[in-house]
Amino acid sequence: MIDVASLVALCNAILSGKKVVAEIRGMAFSSEEKELLIEAAESGKFQLMAVAQFQGTWVRAGRKDFLDRNDPATAARYLEAFRRLCERGLIVHEGGKLFMLTGTGFQKARELREKVKEE
Repeated sequence: MIDVASLVALCNAILSGKKVVAEIRGMAFSSEEKELLIEAAESGKFQLMAVAQFQGTWVRAGRKDFLDRNDPATAARYLEAFRRLCERGLIVHEGGKLFMLTGTGFQKARELREKVKEE
């Protein structure tokens, strides 16, 4: 699993320009990335959650938890999608386990949300 400290470091490095992951910035969004962005489009909030009973970490975007207690692969897929959003420079670390969309992140999230409404 991905730990919180490594995601904090990644988001900070991307936004400070110390690290650039150019190949991912031009790629299409995965379905998991889209879901995370759409759920966070209003509040912009992401939290990395963990409890001992689950024995792992998962992403909460907005008010929705992205996990399946019967299948740890679900949480892993969304954690990877969260990491890719960090690599794209769409998420900033606010403190502790709280992350927020950047200005560009809000723009992309709201564009995706509107696109889904139109379909």
